[in-house]
Amino acid sequence: MDIIIDRETKELNTSFGALAIEKLQKYFAKYPFLEKVSIFLRGTKHPTKKVKLNAHVKGKDIYAEASGTFHEDAFENAIQKLVVQLDKYKTLRYKKGMTS
Repeated sequence: MDIIIDRETKELNTSFGALAIEKLQKYFAKYPFLEKVSIFLRGTKHPTKKVKLNAHVKGKDIYAEASGTFHEDAFENAIQKLVVQLDKYKTLRYKKGMTS
């Protein structure tokens, strides 16, 4: 299943989609350069659930993936990995005290 969430997405029909929107909205507010996030879920019958996140930011795409017992656990772990990469992107692109 693929889910695409951008800044304007307010609701989805699935419970996982609602959870994803709730978790990602604070990151859209914190990182103004974050444009959209695509979520890819491995099938429900596989014993290890895997979630892949593809975040589109200005100028590039950032990928993060994680596994877990449930999709929700894997999603939490993938978000943590994504946040580390977003912070790294932010420090590279947006220097403190930089004047243009």
